[in-house]
Amino acid sequence: MLTALTALYLAQIIDIKEALAGFSSSGLLTVLVLFVVAEGLNKTGALNWYVGKLFGRPSTPAGAQIRVMAPIMALSGFINDTPLVTIALPVLIQWAGRVKVPLRLILIPLSFAALLGGVFTIIGTSTNLIVVGLLLDAYPNEERYTNLSLFALTPYGVPVGFIGMAYVILMSPLLLMRKDQGVIASSSEDDILLGARLTQWSPAAGRSIKRSGLRDTGGIYLVSVMRKATGNVHTAVSPDYELSEGDLLWFSGSATSVGNLRKIPGLSLLESDEVMKMGEKAQDRRLVEAVVSRNGPLVGKTVKELKFRSTYGAAVIAVHREGRRVHELPGNIKLQAGDVLLLEAGKSFLVANKNRYDTGFTLVAEVENSSPPRFRMLIPAVILTVGAYVCYMLKLSSLFGTAMTAAILMVACGVLSEAEARSAIQWQIYLTIAPAFGVGQALINSGVAAAIASFLVKVGTAMGIGSAGLLGAVYLATVLMSQVVANNAAAALIFPIAMDAAARGGIDPLLMAFSIMLAASAAFMTPFGYQTNLMVMGHGGYSTGDFLIFGTPMQIVLLFVSTVALVVPAWWLVWLISFAVLVLVCVFRVLQDRKKIRSKST
Repeated sequence: MLTALTALYLAQIIDIKEALAGFSSSGLLTVLVLFVVAEGLNKTGALNWYVGKLFGRPSTPAGAQIRVMAPIMALSGFINDTPLVTIALPVLIQWAGRVKVPLRLILIPLSFAALLGGVFTIIGTSTNLIVVGLLLDAYPNEERYTNLSLFALTPYGVPVGFIGMAYVILMSPLLLMRKDQGVIASSSEDDILLGARLTQWSPAAGRSIKRSGLRDTGGIYLVSVMRKATGNVHTAVSPDYELSEGDLLWFSGSATSVGNLRKIPGLSLLESDEVMKMGEKAQDRRLVEAVVSRNGPLVGKTVKELKFRSTYGAAVIAVHREGRRVHELPGNIKLQAGDVLLLEAGKSFLVANKNRYDTGFTLVAEVENSSPPRFRMLIPAVILTVGAYVCYMLKLSSLFGTAMTAAILMVACGVLSEAEARSAIQWQIYLTIAPAFGVGQALINSGVAAAIASFLVKVGTAMGIGSAGLLGAVYLATVLMSQVVANNAAAALIFPIAMDAAARGGIDPLLMAFSIMLAASAAFMTPFGYQTNLMVMGHGGYSTGDFLIFGTPMQIVLLFVSTVALVVPAWWLVWLISFAVLVLVCVFRVLQDRKKIRSKST
């Protein structure tokens, strides 16, 4: 896209001001700032736990899909869909194994729910914000565009979400499942034994293991409990076993899953005191796996004898030894050659020990995405995020201004480090979308936009259904263009064409803008249409053909629903009908699943 922009500028189809207009677009800059705000929420870690609790324990596959799609759609209206799916994906993979539901029935619905919920509000997707920015640039003196409500898109987006969810629940067993596709369950391999104590403010204290949700959480499995009051160790504890404050819980799982355990509120790892004495900021700490060398100074000594923290600047969290559980406090374990130590360490440890063989370790590797959660920052992060949206809704400032303020305060309060804030900004999106503004202007200057708009008007008029024909034609053109370029760029390219068509066809430009928003977010036909589709593709075992077979009919259905929602004045009637369809489909699918379960049991 940047190459095309350069060529158009050199050909003098656009001037320098028009070429660079996209790089200063308020809508695009707002999107970049919101990435930082979303990352601040993500770094607190607590959202992982609460998102998992939202899903519960359904008894049928249809029930599981409802529990996944409903909250994700609601949250996606206010949280950018990419970080939302990033948070939910690892939680859902483990959850699907626990409730015995195939991932193929869960992960495409996850991605599609995030896309459907994105059209519930103006801030639901980056595409919406970009179209609003283009609308403000095109009609700077129109007060109704300047004061556009956060929920201006809601009357049209919600029925689309209802019907989209109904389609997924109804058709996924027919189009997504394969005969050879079984349940993808969590691994039962126990690599590391990790101890954690229930703190005073733990929500699990006083509850049974089943109610607390701690038996199997994110790939970490509860294997035993040591009572604080008696010191007795209880293995193979039942789901009705009641936990108490101060109990020591032993969990087993892989090193990459340990981060999930740290994100459960009310659990304190055994070596938390040692970690706090390290003096490293939370933003700089990571989990690291280190293998004890055969002839190094660590062999035959305990962690306490080595004064490991002060000597190496890292705290030992757990020890893995030849596939066996080391059921002992890390500080009391006598180390052997080949032991794998799970450490919490800062950047200085990695710099000092990586690719060096004279420090006692033969291998040092950082565990991916293992920065510690920042529970105490959850409330400030939520207050700042909600405050930004409330101030925007009260018209105290633009969304860019309120989001920028929230992002700056998150860094100032320690929710994010400056480096994390910089890395949260997705610069590739900026460099892809910003040039599209200039290319769109070139389409206008060259007369191509007018020619295409004239063609769309003719197609819409030929249908003989009034404004619905033109809105549907623009919707279809946006969908098709989104298969070739990123949906954000497609929206920017189609916008000038659509506005010209609206003027020629006598349609409200705002309705035409909403049509673009609905169409650009309908990226269901290919995994390349949106990044959340690519995120779930590998984990769910999907192919490009799966998206084409499942998504194309859905695209056609939503084309019809979106057009009807835009042209019917009584929006409440569309809501009522679409919600009734959703309820009927959900009841039908749940009853069918229960019937199948009963038939298998007999």
